[in-house]
Amino acid sequence: MLELSNIKLFEPSKEERLANILKSFNISIKGMELIESRFFDIFNIKLSSGVKSSKIDKVLTEIGLEFESQSTPRGYPVMREGVYRIEIQHSKIECPDLTEFLDECEDMFAPIVLGTDSFGKKIVKDLNKMPNLLVGGTTGSGKSVVLHNFILSLIYSGADLFLVDPKMVEFSSYENIDEVKSIVSFFEDFETTIEHLKSLMQIRFKLLKSSRARNVHEFNAKAKSQSDRLKPIVLVIDEWADIVLQNPKIQKPLCYLAQKGRAAGISIILATQRPSANVVSGLIKANFPGRVALKVASSIDSRVILD
Repeated sequence: MLELSNIKLFEPSKEERLANILKSFNISIKGMELIESRFFDIFNIKLSSGVKSSKIDKVLTEIGLEFESQSTPRGYPVMREGVYRIEIQHSKIECPDLTEFLDECEDMFAPIVLGTDSFGKKIVKDLNKMPNLLVGGTTGSGKSVVLHNFILSLIYSGADLFLVDPKMVEFSSYENIDEVKSIVSFFEDFETTIEHLKSLMQIRFKLLKSSRARNVHEFNAKAKSQSDRLKPIVLVIDEWADIVLQNPKIQKPLCYLAQKGRAAGISIILATQRPSANVVSGLIKANFPGRVALKVASSIDSRVILD
């Protein structure tokens, strides 16, 4: 007599499992394509004639339970391909290493590493093209991880960094690094940093004018040697709310720097865990077109960040 423990059962494929779930809910399909990526299983489903895509919307929770996904699967129609796409996040996620992205940073002036998308495509952006970035997210949403990614990729590119750390512990590991020009924690020191950056900006504008260049990229293209090239300058503020609530008038000199700094190669990354209207004002949003919205406490906070 055979023991059941010695019998190997044939596991159905992922496509078969999904097809069986859809069939159990009377959803008829013509075909299916599976794309396996690092974080997601992506199914492109061709629906049979007369089947509404909204029927799949109602069973996404059941699909997530079957595949034991990290969160509720995301489903949406892709019109140009004529398919309904379901993204199922793996229950175990292997985070990419920052070193995997360094090759993408080589040709950018001020690269910041964001990560990978659902298909595993690397996402690295040039901060100077934004030219300023607003990051919002509640405690535990991964805001600090995002900021450290940005700082490390900018250090790799040779940028001059000015860090503002009201908590006094977040950026302490960057002390004694050549690219980090200052780390300040108090409001008075922050005001001094803003004035110093404004002075650097005016010096750079004079250099641009003398070389008849409209921005740092044209200036660097004309530079005779590597030492003559202008580096990116980035101001990173960890908790904006702690600063602006002490004195709301500080927004004006910061936004002046944000408005004029792009041509001089100066950018600002502003992060906050309280994206309320009195912290992220209309003046701030007008001068920080780049947005990263992480998990927040309410949909209102999300709309404040993303406008």
